[in-house]
Amino acid sequence: MRSCVIAAGLLLATAAPVLAQNTNPLRDGLDHLPATLLSGQTGDVAYFLDMQTLMSLVDDDSAARPQLRAMPIVDVLALDSVFQTEPAEWEAKAGTTIDKIRYFTGYGRAPNSISNWGLVDADAANDMIAALKAAGFEDAGISGVVGNDEPQRFDPSKRDPSDPWRTAIGAAQFAAAVGTNVVQAQTPQAAAVAAGQQPSLGDNPIVATALAGLEQAAGNGQVVQAVVISPLFGMAALDPASMLSPSADMDETKERLEEQMAALSQGIPPYLGGIIADIQHERPGVGIALTYPDCAIAQDAADAIAARWVKMAGDAAQGEVTANTAEGEGVCAATVSVFVDADSPEQNPAYRVLIETYTRGEVGILQIGEN
Repeated sequence: MRSCVIAAGLLLATAAPVLAQNTNPLRDGLDHLPATLLSGQTGDVAYFLDMQTLMSLVDDDSAARPQLRAMPIVDVLALDSVFQTEPAEWEAKAGTTIDKIRYFTGYGRAPNSISNWGLVDADAANDMIAALKAAGFEDAGISGVVGNDEPQRFDPSKRDPSDPWRTAIGAAQFAAAVGTNVVQAQTPQAAAVAAGQQPSLGDNPIVATALAGLEQAAGNGQVVQAVVISPLFGMAALDPASMLSPSADMDETKERLEEQMAALSQGIPPYLGGIIADIQHERPGVGIALTYPDCAIAQDAADAIAARWVKMAGDAAQGEVTANTAEGEGVCAATVSVFVDADSPEQNPAYRVLIETYTRGEVGILQIGEN
């Protein structure tokens, strides 16, 4: 059954403190990411996964595998290995134990991707570096950075799918502790920069407003995973292949191009940035928070997202759609939540529909358009 509920706008000042607790790991993760991610011209996203929330979705090992719900859209080596390795073997190579990991974050593109291991406290982060050094990591020539070989060196003899500190080509990794986090990078220089003092993504007013709006959209639910997006997220669906014809039939080529341009002309108002989150409440759902210059535009955007969801999300992702606004300092967030029925904890059709559309480069619900 499809339903759409358009709720009244809300102010951030009225949000109950308990809501913020549900996003504390995400908020901490954003504080360890660079603010420059939002202004990059490559359209990169930042990814967050709450490990403790993910693993709590099931009660015992015999139940469904909650890790199948994770949809990392950036390169996070630790996730590539942890979900396919026995815990004891993985922990012996990771330098820490799974119960000390609160979350992972990742950004950038291989071979220059960066990951953060968010640990329970600073002692756990320092202990992890000590464990890596005991396992063979050495000082990398930059203060506070350790590594397990020469950077970006192809060495197939050291490939190990169970080792979160080796790439698919056996290349080394480099680590540095910063507060409660351990940075993982492909070079010592990248690790040092990521661990250094710099403006954080969490302090950016665009992201801060989106995060506060997301807290409202999540309600009492827990954020399982999330991506932070720039406007380029909604501007990447033009397919160059539509302008290339395998034959001399120009009418066919023209028809494909016109169909795509018609789809792209429909959309939501351009946003400054935002967050898309996988939320677990009584049911799984998605929370969307996009930041706009003012609440009038934000309300138009929230209403447009709600309407586009009913038309475009597909039957499996339909549920109760709630559209709000959340006012920040000089900006405003359009917030939309959708909660759906799912067969098991490893399924969240509402979050999946947004992420899969993006990864396939298709016109999606959050496409920026003329309308």
